Amino acid sequence: MMRTVRCIEVFCLGLLILAGGSSIAETPTIIFRLPESFSELPPTVSSSLAKEGCRIPQATIERKIVATNVISGEFAQKNQTDWAILCSKDGRSYIRVFWGGAAHCPSRIDKGRDISPEDIAQGLEFDRALGTVDKSFILQHYQAYGGPKPPTITHLGINYVYLEKASVVHFCHNDKWLELTGAD
Repeated sequence: MMRTVRCIEVFCLGLLILAGGSSIAETPTIIFRLPESFSELPPTVSSSLAKEGCRIPQATIERKIVATNVISGEFAQKNQTDWAILCSKDGRSYIRVFWGGAAHCPSRIDKGRDISPEDIAQGLEFDRALGTVDKSFILQHYQAYGGPKPPTITHLGINYVYLEKASVVHFCHNDKWLELTGAD
């Protein structure tokens, strides 16, 4: 009974926040921001994210936001500014990329469940974060840990991080995403 009441409270809180136009929603374990709360996002990107129902989970440590999960960089080629956003919809996460020019890879990278029921029961926080990585980072981590050999690196990669644990680098190459070695 208590679980049902708590779920109803969280659902109602979410409805109240959405109805009130607030830019922050919260579950017991994840703090979300709505796309329109990021003034740095181009309006076309923000409105596209809102239309697809993207909520942006905030990576936290001890309930303090340490990563907003909105990044920009040259993810397909030099001198082309692209945007990558970690989105959550229906309890699942994906990286949504908006391309600033003709060079691109698929615009969505699925990442799986936001957080497991077991993690929620333990009160764990959302620990996924996006960052940018350059040639130096990619080569250092490849040399230290092995993994797939990186191609020639002329632009940035997207680092998908499990805070205080590990990461994987998504690198756009020849119109497809490569998964390269990140932090271990």
